[in-house]
Amino acid sequence: MRNKNALLFVSLLFIFGLIIPGFSQTDAIGGWTQYRGQIRGGISSEKLTNTKPELIWKHKIGAGFSEIVVSEGSVYTMFCEKIDSLTGFEYLIAYNEKTGEEQWQTKVDSIYIEIDGWGDGPRSTPTIDENYIFSLSGRGKLSARAKKDGKLIWEVDFVNEFKSTRPRWGYSSSPILIDNMLIMEVGGTEGKTFVAFNKNNGKVIWAKGSGQAGYNSPLLTTIDGQSQLIFFNGNTVSSYNALGDTLWTCKTPLGGLIAMPVLVGPNKLFFSSITKGFLIIEVKNNKAIEVLKGMDMKNDFMTCVYYNGYIYGYDIAALRCISAETGEVKWTKRGFGKGSFIIVDDKLVVLSDKGKLAIAKAGPEAYLEFGSIQAIDGSRAWTAPSFSGGKIYVRNLTEIACFKLN
Repeated sequence: MRNKNALLFVSLLFIFGLIIPGFSQTDAIGGWTQYRGQIRGGISSEKLTNTKPELIWKHKIGAGFSEIVVSEGSVYTMFCEKIDSLTGFEYLIAYNEKTGEEQWQTKVDSIYIEIDGWGDGPRSTPTIDENYIFSLSGRGKLSARAKKDGKLIWEVDFVNEFKSTRPRWGYSSSPILIDNMLIMEVGGTEGKTFVAFNKNNGKVIWAKGSGQAGYNSPLLTTIDGQSQLIFFNGNTVSSYNALGDTLWTCKTPLGGLIAMPVLVGPNKLFFSSITKGFLIIEVKNNKAIEVLKGMDMKNDFMTCVYYNGYIYGYDIAALRCISAETGEVKWTKRGFGKGSFIIVDDKLVVLSDKGKLAIAKAGPEAYLEFGSIQAIDGSRAWTAPSFSGGKIYVRNLTEIACFKLN
């Protein structure tokens, strides 16, 4: 009996070791492998030694809002092509990182047509691990494909298989990896709003929560030494561990967020909406309390970045820096429209909605710009830049480009 108990204990340790993470699996392979980078915070840990971008390659591309992900010499994103006003397809595409030469492309779903004319095609950003690339179409089809050639491994349809209701502006949440699991906000019925899939075969490992699919993406972070998955759905924040156990929940005065949750310090979370401003909650012993709210950072779809005690983001269409402690506005810079940005080596890498790429200081004193170029032509450059290997990647609804910054 003792031997059997010991074997059971060792087996449980092994299982828990496989599925209870400290970090996403993407941390191990380098690059820019998921939405908003390696820590999902819009920050690169690389050095940036040059503030004058040098064009490496540029291509035409179809519409879509997926970020560009980079891994092991390849660059991936999603786009769409119309056949006529009502039909077309969405694609996943891979380019050579150095030359921009297309390596492969593959259809992932029928096209999502955006009913208000803001832009058709995919919204979600793919996630990469050592072997696979995981993507979600605008119509809600989640798939795993081989990185090397785009060959389909498995796929699930949120609408058909989970009775999920497609959001007005398409499925937008970006997948997150935790060891052998791919985590998604599915919006399914019967307690299947948040789902952990086996990344190798697409089988459901656990499913939790109630609520329809929204637009923001989950955050994986550590609070009080505990790895937590943070979801914002409806007006509720929910935290789960990797087993799908509920750690805590919190009702908020916000709702319908597009921007994802942001960790702003060891145990505080920031949320922002375009209509009701921002909210910061503090989590202690799996209990969440409101500590700050205000109207000086109203995110539309661009998620803020927390850096050295300050929150940088777009207050609708004005780039702004506020204190994470008090909410005080430190500076505001207009002229980028509803743009985007990331932070690399103490510098803001800003992309305007019309394709202007600017490098500025990331600091609370003032907006100090080192230089700018017109990186891509056309409007609605609403996709945030990606940074990997000293290169910056940008796109809009018609172009994709790579610039050297080191």
